[in-house]
Amino acid sequence: MKQLRYTLLADGSSDAALAPIIDWLLEQHLPGWSIVRQLARELGPVGLALEDRLPVVLKFYPCDLLFVHRDAEKASLSLRLRQIADAMRGYDQVYVPIVPMRMSEAWLLSDEAAIRQAAGNRNGKNALGLPARRDWEGRPDPKADLESALRAASGKSVRRAKQANIAQQRGLVAEYTGDFSALRGLPSFDEFESQLLRKLRDF
Repeated sequence: MKQLRYTLLADGSSDAALAPIIDWLLEQHLPGWSIVRQLARELGPVGLALEDRLPVVLKFYPCDLLFVHRDAEKASLSLRLRQIADAMRGYDQVYVPIVPMRMSEAWLLSDEAAIRQAAGNRNGKNALGLPARRDWEGRPDPKADLESALRAASGKSVRRAKQANIAQQRGLVAEYTGDFSALRGLPSFDEFESQLLRKLRDF
């Protein structure tokens, strides 16, 4: 069986939720392959800048394919892609940029059942107030949208819902989402998948 080992270098710890999306895409395009996931964590006393973290990640998390994540936030997709390309210049490492608009939580709004399960109330019926698909990438704060949906899905009172471990639940949404095909058609996701396909041709 062929194997591909990848490393996800994410902006922050909560962005590890991107890993199930990467896994799903790799399974779509490399059927029958063994996929080994690595999350670049505990890098030690390095700066927050991508240029500072890269040499540490490449040393301690060697891989066949490196996924370099940056949230677009208020910047354009093209600017973030250029910044990643500039940071990777000089490294002999196959990589794929991953740049959700505006933040990674925009890619976690597609599966209502996964959100209910992550909130611990799989059979709940409360309206979640999720934005329409056409608005996912244009929302000013997708993280707030997802957290609001998780609290609504829990079925708990406002006070008790605020006590939930929302950060953990965000990660569970990604793990419980079995199909991310609803993200196709979003410009940032399509760009990510397109870049991934180009790199996979060499494997």
